[in-house]
Amino acid sequence: MPGWKYRKNNLVTIDHSFFPKPNPLSIADILEFGHSSVYRGPIEFIVQNVGQIKNASPNILVFALNKDIITFLENSVGYAVICTSELAEQFGNNILSNAEVILISNNPKYAFAQVCSFLYSNETEKIGFVHPTAQIDKSATIAEDVSIGPFCNIADGVNIGSGSRLGVGVSCKSSVRIGKNCQISDYVTIEKAVIDDDVSIGQHTVIGKSGFGFATNEDHVLKIPHLGRVLVGSKTTIGANCCIDRGTLQDTRIADLVMIDNLVHISHNVQIGRKSIILAQVGIAGSSVVKENCIIGGQTGLADHIEIAPNTVILSHSGVTKTINAAGVYAGFPAKKSKVFWSEQAKLSQLTKNSKKNHGVDK
Repeated sequence: MPGWKYRKNNLVTIDHSFFPKPNPLSIADILEFGHSSVYRGPIEFIVQNVGQIKNASPNILVFALNKDIITFLENSVGYAVICTSELAEQFGNNILSNAEVILISNNPKYAFAQVCSFLYSNETEKIGFVHPTAQIDKSATIAEDVSIGPFCNIADGVNIGSGSRLGVGVSCKSSVRIGKNCQISDYVTIEKAVIDDDVSIGQHTVIGKSGFGFATNEDHVLKIPHLGRVLVGSKTTIGANCCIDRGTLQDTRIADLVMIDNLVHISHNVQIGRKSIILAQVGIAGSSVVKENCIIGGQTGLADHIEIAPNTVILSHSGVTKTINAAGVYAGFPAKKSKVFWSEQAKLSQLTKNSKKNHGVDK
Protein backbone atom coordinates (compact mmCIF):
# COMPACT_ATOMS: atom_id res chain seq x y z
CA MET A 1 0.00 0.00 0.00
CA PRO A 2 1.18 3.59 -0.65
CA GLY A 3 3.13 5.03 2.28
CA TRP A 4 4.16 1.68 3.73
CA LYS A 5 7.91 1.31 4.08
CA TYR A 6 9.67 -2.03 4.03
CA ARG A 7 13.20 -3.21 4.38
CA LYS A 8 14.53 -6.06 2.32
CA ASN A 9 13.52 -8.47 5.07
CA ASN A 10 9.91 -7.20 4.82
CA LEU A 11 9.93 -5.74 8.32
CA VAL A 12 7.95 -2.52 8.61
CA THR A 13 9.99 0.47 9.79
CA ILE A 14 8.72 3.62 11.51
CA ASP A 15 6.63 5.58 9.02
CA HIS A 16 7.36 9.27 9.55
CA SER A 17 4.25 10.35 7.70
CA PHE A 18 2.51 9.35 10.96
CA PHE A 19 5.27 9.98 13.52
CA PRO A 20 7.62 12.95 13.87
CA LYS A 21 11.28 12.80 12.98
CA PRO A 22 13.23 11.53 15.99
CA ASN A 23 15.41 13.79 18.12
CA PRO A 24 18.91 12.23 18.03
CA LEU A 25 20.81 11.86 21.30
CA SER A 26 24.21 10.66 22.38
CA ILE A 27 25.12 7.76 24.61
CA ALA A 28 26.16 10.38 27.18
CA ASP A 29 22.57 11.69 27.11
CA ILE A 30 21.22 8.18 27.62
CA LEU A 31 23.50 7.64 30.62
CA GLU A 32 21.96 10.71 32.28
CA PHE A 33 18.61 8.89 32.36
CA GLY A 34 20.20 6.72 35.06
CA HIS A 35 19.10 3.21 34.09
CA SER A 36 22.06 1.96 32.04
CA SER A 37 25.85 2.06 31.90
CA VAL A 38 28.45 1.54 29.16
CA TYR A 39 29.91 -1.92 28.75
CA ARG A 40 31.80 -0.99 25.59
CA GLY A 41 31.91 1.91 23.13
CA PRO A 42 32.20 5.72 22.99
CA ILE A 43 29.79 7.94 24.86
CA GLU A 44 29.92 10.35 21.89
CA PHE A 45 28.10 7.81 19.70
CA ILE A 46 24.84 9.27 18.35
CA VAL A 47 21.61 7.27 18.37
CA GLN A 48 19.54 8.40 15.39
CA ASN A 49 16.56 6.10 15.87
CA VAL A 50 15.24 2.97 17.55
CA GLY A 51 14.07 -0.30 16.04
CA GLN A 52 13.37 -3.99 16.41
CA ILE A 53 16.40 -6.16 17.00
CA LYS A 54 15.88 -7.66 13.54
CA ASN A 55 16.24 -4.12 12.12
CA ALA A 56 19.58 -3.34 13.78
CA SER A 57 21.67 -1.09 11.51
CA PRO A 58 24.10 1.83 11.89
CA ASN A 59 23.07 4.35 14.57
CA ILE A 60 19.95 2.36 15.51
CA LEU A 61 19.35 1.44 19.16
CA VAL A 62 17.84 -1.96 19.98
CA PHE A 63 17.42 -3.97 23.17
CA ALA A 64 17.78 -7.67 24.03
CA LEU A 65 16.34 -9.59 26.97
CA ASN A 66 17.52 -13.15 26.34
CA LYS A 67 20.16 -15.16 24.48
CA ASP A 68 17.72 -16.49 21.89
CA ILE A 69 16.99 -13.05 20.44
CA ILE A 70 20.67 -12.02 20.50
CA THR A 71 21.27 -14.27 17.47
CA PHE A 72 19.39 -11.78 15.25
CA LEU A 73 22.37 -9.40 15.65
CA GLU A 74 24.91 -11.81 14.18
CA ASN A 75 25.13 -10.03 10.79
CA SER A 76 24.32 -6.47 11.94
CA VAL A 77 26.89 -3.66 12.20
CA GLY A 78 27.16 -0.15 13.59
CA TYR A 79 24.26 -0.33 16.03
CA ALA A 80 23.88 0.24 19.78
CA VAL A 81 22.25 -2.34 22.04
CA ILE A 82 20.94 -2.37 25.60
CA CYS A 83 21.11 -5.76 27.30
CA THR A 84 21.87 -7.31 30.68
CA SER A 85 25.43 -7.63 31.94
CA GLU A 86 25.16 -11.43 31.64
CA LEU A 87 24.33 -11.19 27.92
CA ALA A 88 27.12 -8.66 27.36
CA GLU A 89 29.66 -10.95 29.04
CA GLN A 90 28.47 -14.01 27.11
CA PHE A 91 28.11 -12.48 23.64
CA GLY A 92 30.11 -9.23 23.70
CA ASN A 93 33.14 -10.67 21.90
CA ASN A 94 31.29 -12.75 19.30
CA ILE A 95 27.71 -12.05 18.21
CA LEU A 96 27.83 -8.49 19.59
CA SER A 97 31.34 -7.77 18.28
CA ASN A 98 29.97 -5.52 15.49
CA ALA A 99 28.04 -3.31 17.92
CA GLU A 100 29.41 0.22 18.18
CA VAL A 101 28.07 0.54 21.73
CA ILE A 102 26.88 -2.02 24.28
CA LEU A 103 24.88 -0.62 27.19
CA ILE A 104 24.00 -2.79 30.16
CA SER A 105 20.96 -2.43 32.38
CA ASN A 106 19.10 -4.41 35.00
CA ASN A 107 15.95 -3.57 33.04
CA PRO A 108 16.84 -3.21 29.33
CA LYS A 109 13.22 -2.84 28.21
CA TYR A 110 12.61 0.09 30.57
CA ALA A 111 15.88 1.78 29.60
CA PHE A 112 14.94 1.36 25.92
CA ALA A 113 11.48 2.83 26.55
CA GLN A 114 13.12 5.90 28.11
CA VAL A 115 15.13 6.48 24.95
CA CYS A 116 12.03 5.99 22.78
CA SER A 117 10.13 8.55 24.84
CA PHE A 118 12.90 11.10 24.36
CA LEU A 119 13.41 10.44 20.65
CA TYR A 120 9.70 10.78 19.96
CA SER A 121 8.74 13.33 22.59
CA ASN A 122 5.86 15.74 21.95
CA GLU A 123 7.84 18.82 22.92
CA THR A 124 7.38 20.22 19.41
CA GLU A 125 3.61 20.54 19.97
CA LYS A 126 2.24 24.00 20.56
CA ILE A 127 2.36 24.90 24.25
CA GLY A 128 -0.48 26.87 25.73
CA PHE A 129 -2.52 26.91 22.52
CA VAL A 130 -6.28 27.12 23.06
CA HIS A 131 -8.36 26.46 19.96
CA PRO A 132 -10.91 29.20 19.26
CA THR A 133 -13.77 26.68 19.14
CA ALA A 134 -13.15 25.55 22.73
CA GLN A 135 -15.79 26.67 25.24
CA ILE A 136 -14.26 27.53 28.61
CA ASP A 137 -16.20 28.81 31.59
CA LYS A 138 -14.79 32.00 33.10
CA SER A 139 -14.55 30.38 36.54
CA ALA A 140 -12.23 27.63 35.29
CA THR A 141 -8.61 27.79 36.46
CA ILE A 142 -6.25 26.77 33.68
CA ALA A 143 -2.45 27.07 33.72
CA GLU A 144 -0.95 29.26 31.00
CA ASP A 145 0.88 26.43 29.22
CA VAL A 146 -2.14 24.09 28.96
CA SER A 147 -3.10 23.16 25.37
CA ILE A 148 -6.80 22.76 24.60
CA GLY A 149 -7.98 21.32 21.30
CA PRO A 150 -10.99 22.06 19.08
CA PHE A 151 -14.54 21.80 20.46
CA CYS A 152 -13.52 21.13 24.06
CA ASN A 153 -16.00 22.05 26.78
CA ILE A 154 -14.54 23.17 30.11
CA ALA A 155 -17.28 23.78 32.72
CA ASP A 156 -17.38 25.96 35.81
CA GLY A 157 -14.87 25.36 38.57
CA VAL A 158 -12.59 23.11 36.50
CA ASN A 159 -8.90 23.24 37.41
CA ILE A 160 -6.22 22.08 34.92
CA GLY A 161 -2.55 21.97 35.91
CA SER A 162 0.56 23.12 34.07
CA GLY A 163 1.71 21.22 30.99
CA SER A 164 -1.50 19.27 30.43
CA ARG A 165 -2.88 18.72 26.93
CA LEU A 166 -6.49 18.15 25.92
CA GLY A 167 -7.32 16.74 22.49
CA VAL A 168 -10.37 17.28 20.32
CA GLY A 169 -13.83 17.40 21.92
CA VAL A 170 -12.78 16.76 25.52
CA SER A 171 -15.57 17.46 28.03
CA CYS A 172 -14.67 18.40 31.61
CA LYS A 173 -17.78 18.78 33.74
CA SER A 174 -18.19 21.06 36.73
CA SER A 175 -15.37 21.13 39.34
CA VAL A 176 -13.22 18.43 37.67
CA ARG A 177 -9.56 18.69 38.69
CA ILE A 178 -6.77 17.63 36.33
CA GLY A 179 -3.16 17.70 37.51
CA LYS A 180 0.08 18.67 35.81
CA ASN A 181 1.39 17.13 32.57
CA CYS A 182 -1.69 15.06 31.86
CA GLN A 183 -2.50 13.84 28.34
CA ILE A 184 -6.27 13.73 27.73
CA SER A 185 -7.03 12.32 24.29
CA ASP A 186 -9.89 13.11 21.91
CA TYR A 187 -13.53 12.93 23.03
CA VAL A 188 -12.82 11.96 26.63
CA THR A 189 -15.57 12.84 29.13
CA ILE A 190 -14.63 13.52 32.75
CA GLU A 191 -17.00 14.39 35.59
CA LYS A 192 -17.01 14.10 39.39
CA ALA A 193 -13.31 13.20 39.19
CA VAL A 194 -9.87 14.26 40.42
CA ILE A 195 -6.99 13.32 38.12
CA ASP A 196 -3.49 13.47 39.58
CA ASP A 197 -0.28 14.49 37.76
CA ASP A 198 1.20 12.73 34.69
CA VAL A 199 -1.94 10.74 33.86
CA SER A 200 -2.67 9.61 30.30
CA ILE A 201 -6.27 8.93 29.18
CA GLY A 202 -7.11 7.37 25.80
CA GLN A 203 -9.73 8.39 23.25
CA HIS A 204 -13.46 8.15 24.02
CA THR A 205 -12.94 7.08 27.63
CA VAL A 206 -15.61 8.13 30.14
CA ILE A 207 -14.64 8.78 33.75
CA GLY A 208 -17.03 9.62 36.57
CA LYS A 209 -20.45 8.71 35.19
CA SER A 210 -22.88 7.13 37.66
CA GLY A 211 -22.69 3.37 37.96
CA PHE A 212 -25.31 0.63 37.72
CA GLY A 213 -27.05 0.64 41.08
CA PHE A 214 -30.76 0.51 41.80
CA ALA A 215 -33.38 -0.48 44.37
CA THR A 216 -36.79 -2.06 43.71
CA ASN A 217 -40.13 -1.81 45.49
CA GLU A 218 -43.04 -3.81 44.10
CA ASP A 219 -43.57 -2.39 40.59
CA HIS A 220 -41.11 0.48 40.93
CA VAL A 221 -37.35 0.66 40.24
CA LEU A 222 -35.30 3.52 41.65
CA LYS A 223 -31.77 4.28 40.48
CA ILE A 224 -29.48 4.84 43.46
CA PRO A 225 -27.79 8.27 43.40
CA HIS A 226 -24.02 8.06 43.02
CA LEU A 227 -22.54 10.68 45.33
CA GLY A 228 -18.91 9.60 45.23
CA ARG A 229 -16.08 10.58 42.90
CA VAL A 230 -13.36 8.94 40.82
CA LEU A 231 -9.83 9.53 42.09
CA VAL A 232 -7.01 8.68 39.65
CA GLY A 233 -3.45 8.51 40.98
CA SER A 234 -0.32 9.94 39.41
CA LYS A 235 1.47 8.35 36.42
CA THR A 236 -1.51 6.12 35.72
CA THR A 237 -2.38 5.20 32.13
CA ILE A 238 -5.99 4.59 31.05
CA GLY A 239 -6.63 3.25 27.55
CA ALA A 240 -9.23 4.10 24.93
CA ASN A 241 -12.95 3.37 25.26
CA CYS A 242 -12.78 2.63 28.98
CA CYS A 243 -15.52 3.40 31.51
CA ILE A 244 -14.75 4.13 35.15
CA ASP A 245 -17.86 4.76 37.26
CA ARG A 246 -17.93 7.10 40.22
CA GLY A 247 -18.79 5.72 43.65
CA THR A 248 -22.13 5.65 45.40
CA LEU A 249 -21.36 6.84 48.94
CA GLN A 250 -17.60 6.43 48.64
CA ASP A 251 -15.00 7.13 45.94
CA THR A 252 -13.83 4.85 43.16
CA ARG A 253 -10.05 4.90 43.49
CA ILE A 254 -7.32 4.13 40.96
CA ALA A 255 -3.92 4.32 42.64
CA ASP A 256 -0.58 5.55 41.26
CA LEU A 257 1.19 3.81 38.36
CA VAL A 258 -1.77 1.68 37.35
CA MET A 259 -1.85 0.51 33.72
CA ILE A 260 -5.34 0.05 32.23
CA ASP A 261 -5.71 -1.30 28.69
CA ASN A 262 -8.43 -0.37 26.17
CA LEU A 263 -12.08 -1.40 26.62
CA VAL A 264 -12.03 -1.89 30.39
CA HIS A 265 -15.04 -1.29 32.66
CA ILE A 266 -14.44 -0.45 36.32
CA SER A 267 -17.66 -0.16 38.33
CA HIS A 268 -18.62 2.05 41.27
CA ASN A 269 -16.63 1.94 44.52
CA VAL A 270 -13.89 -0.26 43.04
CA GLN A 271 -10.38 0.18 44.47
CA ILE A 272 -7.35 -0.58 42.26
CA GLY A 273 -3.97 -0.83 44.00
CA ARG A 274 -0.65 0.69 43.00
CA LYS A 275 1.17 -0.69 39.93
CA SER A 276 -1.60 -3.10 39.02
CA ILE A 277 -2.11 -3.96 35.35
CA ILE A 278 -5.57 -4.52 33.84
CA LEU A 279 -5.78 -5.86 30.30
CA ALA A 280 -8.39 -5.34 27.58
CA GLN A 281 -12.08 -6.18 28.04
CA VAL A 282 -11.82 -6.77 31.78
CA GLY A 283 -14.94 -6.05 33.80
CA ILE A 284 -14.71 -5.37 37.54
CA ALA A 285 -18.04 -5.28 39.35
CA GLY A 286 -18.97 -2.82 42.09
CA SER A 287 -17.13 -2.48 45.41
CA SER A 288 -14.39 -4.98 44.55
CA VAL A 289 -10.80 -4.36 45.66
CA VAL A 290 -7.73 -5.22 43.60
CA LYS A 291 -4.62 -4.78 45.73
CA GLU A 292 -1.19 -3.59 44.54
CA ASN A 293 0.95 -5.28 41.85
CA CYS A 294 -1.85 -7.46 40.46
CA ILE A 295 -2.22 -8.47 36.81
CA ILE A 296 -5.74 -9.11 35.48
CA GLY A 297 -5.69 -10.90 32.11
CA GLY A 298 -7.84 -9.94 29.15
CA GLN A 299 -11.59 -10.72 29.08
CA THR A 300 -11.59 -11.58 32.79
CA GLY A 301 -14.59 -10.79 34.97
CA LEU A 302 -14.52 -10.02 38.70
CA ALA A 303 -17.70 -10.36 40.76
CA ASP A 304 -18.82 -7.59 43.11
CA HIS A 305 -17.64 -7.15 46.72
CA ILE A 306 -14.59 -9.40 46.41
CA GLU A 307 -10.92 -8.72 47.15
CA ILE A 308 -7.80 -9.76 45.22
CA ALA A 309 -4.61 -10.21 47.25
CA PRO A 310 -1.47 -8.24 46.35
CA ASN A 311 0.85 -9.72 43.67
CA THR A 312 -1.88 -11.93 42.21
CA VAL A 313 -2.01 -12.88 38.51
CA ILE A 314 -5.36 -13.82 36.98
CA LEU A 315 -5.05 -15.37 33.54
CA SER A 316 -7.18 -14.34 30.57
CA HIS A 317 -10.81 -15.48 30.18
CA SER A 318 -11.14 -16.20 33.91
CA GLY A 319 -14.15 -15.57 36.12
CA VAL A 320 -13.42 -14.60 39.72
CA THR A 321 -16.47 -15.24 41.89
CA LYS A 322 -15.00 -15.00 45.39
CA THR A 323 -12.21 -13.32 47.32
CA ILE A 324 -8.61 -14.41 46.63
CA ASN A 325 -6.65 -14.20 49.88
CA ALA A 326 -3.38 -15.83 48.78
CA ALA A 327 -1.17 -14.44 46.04
CA GLY A 328 -0.57 -16.73 43.08
CA VAL A 329 -1.57 -17.44 39.50
CA TYR A 330 -5.28 -18.17 38.96
CA ALA A 331 -7.29 -19.35 35.96
CA GLY A 332 -10.68 -20.69 34.87
CA PHE A 333 -14.29 -20.22 35.88
CA PRO A 334 -14.70 -20.14 38.76
CA ALA A 335 -11.07 -19.05 39.08
CA LYS A 336 -8.74 -21.32 41.05
CA LYS A 337 -4.98 -21.85 41.31
CA SER A 338 -3.78 -22.33 37.75
CA LYS A 339 -1.96 -25.61 38.48
CA VAL A 340 -5.19 -27.06 39.85
CA PHE A 341 -7.19 -25.72 36.91
CA TRP A 342 -4.85 -27.10 34.24
CA SER A 343 -4.60 -30.43 36.05
CA GLU A 344 -8.39 -30.70 36.07
CA GLN A 345 -8.52 -29.78 32.38
CA ALA A 346 -5.99 -32.49 31.54
CA LYS A 347 -7.96 -35.11 33.50
CA LEU A 348 -11.20 -34.01 31.84
CA SER A 349 -9.59 -34.27 28.43
CA GLN A 350 -8.32 -37.75 29.23
CA LEU A 351 -11.75 -38.84 30.47
CA THR A 352 -13.29 -37.58 27.23
CA LYS A 353 -10.77 -39.53 25.16
CA ASN A 354 -11.35 -42.70 27.19
CA SER A 355 -15.13 -42.33 26.89
CA LYS A 356 -14.93 -41.95 23.12
CA LYS A 357 -12.59 -44.92 22.89
CA ASN A 358 -14.90 -47.12 25.00
CA HIS A 359 -17.84 -46.20 22.79
CA GLY A 360 -15.95 -46.77 19.53
CA VAL A 361 -15.84 -43.07 18.60
CA ASP A 362 -12.68 -42.06 16.74
CA LYS A 363 -13.09 -38.30 17.01
